[in-house]
Amino acid sequence: MMRELKQIEFYCKKCRKSMKMAYLLTGNDDAPVLPGMIIRCHTNRCTRVMVLKKYTEGMLIAQADNEGKVYI
Repeated sequence: MMRELKQIEFYCKKCRKSMKMAYLLTGNDDAPVLPGMIIRCHTNRCTRVMVLKKYTEGMLIAQADNEGKVYI
C-alpha cells in the first residue's frame, strides 16, 4: 500500500502546519534521510527545530499516512 508513494512531505507535529519540505523516495529502506539537516517550522507561533540524525527511509514510510504526510 505505501510502496506507491514517490515523495513524503514533512509537517510539524506541534502546530500541524507544512514545513514546505519534501523527500523523494529512493526505494532503499536503510538509506539515511537528510542526515545533519536542520529543519525549522516556518510559522510565527511555532519555534520548533529538529535534526534528523538516525532517520531511515523505512522509518519515514512507516510513519507516513496515506497521503504521504509525516508529522515530525
